[in-house]
Amino acid sequence: MGFSTMHPWVLLALLPAGYTIYRWYRDERRLHGARKKTVAVLRSLLFLFLTLAVAGTALLAPVTQQAAVFVIDESKSIDSPKEAVAFLRAAVESKKPDDGYAVLGLGERPSVEYPLTQQVRSNLELSGITNPNYTNLASGLRLAEGLVEPGYRPRVVLLTDGEQNVGDAVAEAAFLKQRGVLVDVAPLKRDVTREVLVHSASTPTTLYQGESFALKTTLESTLDTTAELRIYEDNRLVSTQNVALQKGENPFSLPLKSEQPGFHRYKVEVQSADDSISANNTAYAFGEVAGRPSVLILEGTPGDAKSLTSALQASGLQYEVRPGTSAPENLEDFRRYAAVVLANVSGTDLPEHVQQLLEIAVRDFGVGLMMTGGQDSFGLGGYFGTPVEKALPVYMDIRSKKEIPSLGLVLVIDHSGSMDGQKMELAKEAARRAAQMLTPQDTLGVLAFDDQPYWVVEPAHVTDVKGIQDTVSSIRAAGGTSIYPALVAAYDRLKTVEAKRKHIILLTDGQSPNGAYDSITGMMNDSAITMSTVAVGADADQTLLKSLAEKAKGRFYSTTDSQNVPQIFSKETALAGKTYIQDQPFTPLIGTGGDLAPLFANGLPQINAHIATTAKETADTVLANPSGEPLLVRWQYGLGRAVAWTSDAKGVWSNQWAAWDGSSAVWNQLMTWLLPQYQAGDLDVRTGIAGSQGQVEVQLKQPLANGAVLKAKVIGTDLNEQEIPLLLQAPGRYTGDFSSATPGTYMVTVNEQAGETVLHSSTTGVSVPYSPEYSLPKNGSDIIARIAEAGGGEVLEDPEDVFRDNLPSKWQRRDLSMVLLWLATLLWPFDIAIRRVSLTWKWKLARRTGGGASALVPSGSKPTAKPMSKPLPTNSHPPTSSNPSTTVPPSTPTTHAPTSDTISKLLEKKRKK
Repeated sequence: MGFSTMHPWVLLALLPAGYTIYRWYRDERRLHGARKKTVAVLRSLLFLFLTLAVAGTALLAPVTQQAAVFVIDESKSIDSPKEAVAFLRAAVESKKPDDGYAVLGLGERPSVEYPLTQQVRSNLELSGITNPNYTNLASGLRLAEGLVEPGYRPRVVLLTDGEQNVGDAVAEAAFLKQRGVLVDVAPLKRDVTREVLVHSASTPTTLYQGESFALKTTLESTLDTTAELRIYEDNRLVSTQNVALQKGENPFSLPLKSEQPGFHRYKVEVQSADDSISANNTAYAFGEVAGRPSVLILEGTPGDAKSLTSALQASGLQYEVRPGTSAPENLEDFRRYAAVVLANVSGTDLPEHVQQLLEIAVRDFGVGLMMTGGQDSFGLGGYFGTPVEKALPVYMDIRSKKEIPSLGLVLVIDHSGSMDGQKMELAKEAARRAAQMLTPQDTLGVLAFDDQPYWVVEPAHVTDVKGIQDTVSSIRAAGGTSIYPALVAAYDRLKTVEAKRKHIILLTDGQSPNGAYDSITGMMNDSAITMSTVAVGADADQTLLKSLAEKAKGRFYSTTDSQNVPQIFSKETALAGKTYIQDQPFTPLIGTGGDLAPLFANGLPQINAHIATTAKETADTVLANPSGEPLLVRWQYGLGRAVAWTSDAKGVWSNQWAAWDGSSAVWNQLMTWLLPQYQAGDLDVRTGIAGSQGQVEVQLKQPLANGAVLKAKVIGTDLNEQEIPLLLQAPGRYTGDFSSATPGTYMVTVNEQAGETVLHSSTTGVSVPYSPEYSLPKNGSDIIARIAEAGGGEVLEDPEDVFRDNLPSKWQRRDLSMVLLWLATLLWPFDIAIRRVSLTWKWKLARRTGGGASALVPSGSKPTAKPMSKPLPTNSHPPTSSNPSTTVPPSTPTTHAPTSDTISKLLEKKRKK
């Protein structure tokens, strides 16, 4: 027990304060005796208390309570949490009542399972962490210190197998020891007896067509065994062989040949009877084969790209034709092609994530994009507001001032409980896109229904798109499903709307009780109202919805992927509202032809029809119809280029174009323009993985051009972008890091740019095929011992040792500043009272009869002694002052207190005045 001050130099103020009190005591004349001494003492205490408060005086008391923060490894390398939970429960039950504990779980990052408490919980459990793919013990130790309160002696108990793959727990434990926090470690067992895995795979980053190369891979095994090793190029099996494995690492070099140009993914896969975990049986490598570029053509229906494929076949340019529904599902597969053509492919055939991949491939990796027209293309294909629209040089809606038929549209949306989650969110997004496509002359209403319908947006002209979208966003899923009342309400309101076209879109994912559906669809026909229906999910009443669409002269859509709903709504809005197919034949007008101008010198053939769109502001309109609507538009989008041909490539709308002698030359010139324009051979890019960080190394084959800089970007499996800052490590050598915390493929592109011009570009990839938690154990036991040693603790086997009394002593400061201030505040009134308030007495001298003694009697009180024997002189006068404390002069033998008659006379005289 003791005292301390935060600012001891403030105590020097006691010297001038003491001197001041001394001078006051010496010079004070108004106070005497005990009163003067009392004031001196009070003022001394007051100055002392104030000075000690300002100095931050505190009481030092020993801390006896302990607090243990349990940091529990919950990564995937831990087979079961039961061992850790059992240790935790036993340790907590052994603590003293006033000891505290807290619990942290950790993987890549720590999270608080239980905050600091003294309460013993009998049901302690672990709730899990966000990313168990990595073990970052250091971050858990760092957070643990912050959970301990000052009133405890702290310790950290780390429960782990020691297999850290991010951070340095040994250094963090040493830091905690310096901060007075002891670190103990309780080992968690991990038994791996029979396991075979692929440790790594690599190929040269740049290859040439026809070149032989070696794919290098390393397999690991916990025992001597045999395995089957398979190699895939993209998704094609190219090699299979049986291999003998020894315990430990087994390197292999497998000969392959690069046959197809483009970007390729190589997969290494191992299968063995002596294997217990399948997640770590695969690894990937990436390489780009230089050669003639290839084009991917996606068709809505067979033959939709007939004119284009005929031209490419004549030119010798390599291409591949697929149905639109079989588009690539990952970024590296799109990167295999120099350009992608969407030939009358509906947006509902391209899921939202596939469209995102395609837009990224164009913007960040230089892949060319072309869309050709047809009844399922552009706005009619539902591309409004999609990632593909971002990449194309045209808007999907019509923004010209020509006369467009007005539309009355009512969206009838099921918001029952089964729509909760993603389906409800996408339905609202569909309604928001539909509102954005409409103009002020159009009318929109949004009717939501469960058991009963209600108007989310009353039918009105679309003058406030943002307000409508915000209102739609408030829809919440709840209740049952009743379709018929909603259709009646929608019909009753829409029939009164003044519009040239009237349309209803009904969306639901459930069943509904019977209703007079034939009657309501008959009334719709009589009122020239059409209706399309959308069935979401397998539980929707598809028979009813299909029948309703047929009877109401609309279209029926069935989708199990709710991501298609926004495209369906935008397509329906386009079909219902505006005349998107322009079927008046015309001869194209030449705009900014550029390199294509010589091909148009002898005139152009007639076009029979095309899809109405609007050219974007920075795009080049090469060909247009007489009204200025674009037929052929192109632009630069990021690293890539994009072309929009709004007529078809099948030869139905453009049959004269297909028969024209210059058709093939135009197609080939457009495809050549789409191909990447930069060189790819002057940047040697290598990638790797270290823990949860990806690493990029760029080696320049030639010095950077004057004014050029290197820029690097990585696209992860979640399609989020990361800019990679590149640092110069040596002449011509740059390195950078990026986060690779989630297993998957990371596509890396490095560009040499001079302003906005890309001079050189190189693309590669790096794969995190599985969490490093699935790797074989390395040196966990050694790490555990080093952490305990660095943290000043021990490796614990018995949970009752957690709260043993071996912690260093600790003193706690209990601040006395407020107490001292309150004491000073209480003393101040006493100082004032003693100095300002005096109890004045008037003494009388009384002589006792026969005794000669005198008595002192307070003024105004009755004497307790006997009356004096002699009468008072008759010539006595009252005192000249009314102040009872006035002192009687020595010459006056006696004084008399004024009588009541005298006082009365004086008061009366004063009143008269």
